[in-house]
Amino acid sequence: MIRRSLSSRTMLSAVTLCLGFLASFSFVPSNAKATSSSSSSSIGSPILMDTSGGLRLKIPTIPTNEGVVAIITSPGSIQSLLTAQSNDDNVLALEDNRLICRGATLQSMTAAQKSALALTSLVATVIVMDGITIGDILAAGWKNTRHARTLTALFRARLALDVSSSSSSSEKQTLVLCVKTDSVESVGSTLMAEVKALFEATVVETKASGSFDDLYTVVVKSVSSKPEAEEVLTIAKDLAAEIASSSSSESSILASVLQEANERIKESGITTVALDPPHIAHAFVAVSNAHAKQAKSARAKIATWKSRAVRGLWTDGFGAEAEAMRKRILSSFDSETLSAAGLPLVAPYRLEKRNQLAALVDSSIADLFSTQVKNLESRTLKRLHAQLLKRFDKIPVEEVPSENAASIRAAMFSFDNIMNELEVPSLSLTKTKACREMEAKLTDEVATFDDSPAAQIKRMKKVTEVTNKEKKPGQRSIDFGLDLVAVLRPDGYGSLQGYAGYNLGGSSITFGIHNDADDPQTIAQFGGVRPPLLRVQPKLRVDIEM
Repeated sequence: MIRRSLSSRTMLSAVTLCLGFLASFSFVPSNAKATSSSSSSSIGSPILMDTSGGLRLKIPTIPTNEGVVAIITSPGSIQSLLTAQSNDDNVLALEDNRLICRGATLQSMTAAQKSALALTSLVATVIVMDGITIGDILAAGWKNTRHARTLTALFRARLALDVSSSSSSSEKQTLVLCVKTDSVESVGSTLMAEVKALFEATVVETKASGSFDDLYTVVVKSVSSKPEAEEVLTIAKDLAAEIASSSSSESSILASVLQEANERIKESGITTVALDPPHIAHAFVAVSNAHAKQAKSARAKIATWKSRAVRGLWTDGFGAEAEAMRKRILSSFDSETLSAAGLPLVAPYRLEKRNQLAALVDSSIADLFSTQVKNLESRTLKRLHAQLLKRFDKIPVEEVPSENAASIRAAMFSFDNIMNELEVPSLSLTKTKACREMEAKLTDEVATFDDSPAAQIKRMKKVTEVTNKEKKPGQRSIDFGLDLVAVLRPDGYGSLQGYAGYNLGGSSITFGIHNDADDPQTIAQFGGVRPPLLRVQPKLRVDIEM
C-alpha cells in the first residue's frame, strides 16, 4: 500500500511535471506570437484587410447611422491621430469604430492597397488625411506628393463606382486635411484649390461626370499637438453624425456595407488598373488647357478673315498666312503638351485633342478659301460685264471677237494672280479647279452678253437718245438765199423731159425742159393757148437763227 501510494504519488508528480513542462513550452511560443501579433496589429484591432487583400469581417456589430469616419495615414511618418503607430503590413483596420487606411506612396501599390483606398472612398462619411506638411503644399509641389496620389485614388474610385452608378449613395463626403503647422491660414486656400484642381483633372481623365462642390466639402485643420488631434477626431465624428442624420439612406451594419462595397470593387476591376502618379491627371488638364488656348487663338485669327469674307472681300496673302497660322497653332500645342506624349494614358487623349484642333483649323481655312473664291469669281464677272457694257455699240462689229478674247485674257490674268495668294497647297486648296471653272464662266458671260437684260436696256436707251435728240441752239444770224427755177417748153408732145440743178452757197438754180407745147392736155391747162416757151420762177429765201 505504501509502495502503491508512493508510486501513485510519484506518477502524479511526474504527470504534473510533464504537464507543467508542456504548458510552459506551449505558453512561451504563444506568448511570443501574441506579442508579435500585438506589434503587427498596432494599427488597431481587428484587422479588416492585410497585404493579401482578403477582407476580414469578424468585427463587432457597428451601425452606420452615425456615419463612418476614416483616417488615412501617411506611411513613414509619425501618426498624430492614432493611439499607436501604424504597421504598413495592414492596409485597412478598425480602431475605436474608425476605419484606419494606409495612404499611398510614390512607389508602386499593390491591389490590396488600392482596394483599401477604394473601400474607404465608398464607405466613409468623413475622411481624415493625416501627415500633410507645409513642404508638401509649397516646397515639393502638391501634385507630386503621396497625398495627391492618395486623393487621386479616392477620386477615381468614387467617380467610377459611386457617382457613375444609379445608386443613391452618392452623398456628400467631408475631407478633413490635417496639416502639421501652427496656423493653416496661410496655406488653407492654396491646399483647397490644389485638391479641387486634382479632382477636376481626375474627372477629365476618367471621362466621368461630377461636380466637386456636389461631392465633397473640404476642411483644413492644424494638427501640431495632442489636443489638436483630439479636437480633429471630435470634429470628424460630429460631422459624420450630422451628415448621416441628414442622409436619406437607411442605416445598416458596417460589415455588410464593407462586404457590398468590396464586391463592387472586385466586379469593376479597378484594382487591376495601375494607379499612376498624380501628374497623369495634371497632364490631362494641361492637354485640355493647351487645346482651349490654341483653339481660342485660332478662332480669333479666323474671325478677322471671316469679317472680310462676309463683306464680299478677300485677304491678300491668305494662303501664306493660313499655312503659317496652322503651323504655329499645332506647333504651340505640341510644345505645350510634349510631356504628355510619353504618358500611355494621356497620349491617346492628346492625339484626340490635337486632331480636333487640326480639324477646327483645317475646316475653317477650307470654308474661308471657298468663300473668298466665290467673292473673287463674283467680282471678276462683274468687272467683265461692266467692260462689255461700257464698250457696247462703240466698236466695229468685226472687232468684237478679238476685243472679247482680250477681255477674257485680262480677267483670267487678274484672277490667276489673286488665286496664287489665296491657295493653300498643304490642304490641297489649289487654284487649278477654280481657274478652269472661272474661264468657262467668263466665256459663257461673253457669249450671252448680247441677250442679257443689261445689253437690251442699253440698246433701248441708245435708240431713245437718237430719236429724241434735239438740235443744239446756234448763234443768232440771218441768212439770205435765191432759188431760181426755169422751164423750157418747146413744141412737141412730151417725148422729152429732164432737169438739172446747181447749188452755190445758200442759192440754187434749177433748169428743166419738157417738149409738151403741142400737147392738148397742156393747152387745156393754159386755157386753150400754148404755154410760154420759157418760164422763169425766182424765190427769195430768208433763214433767221434766234
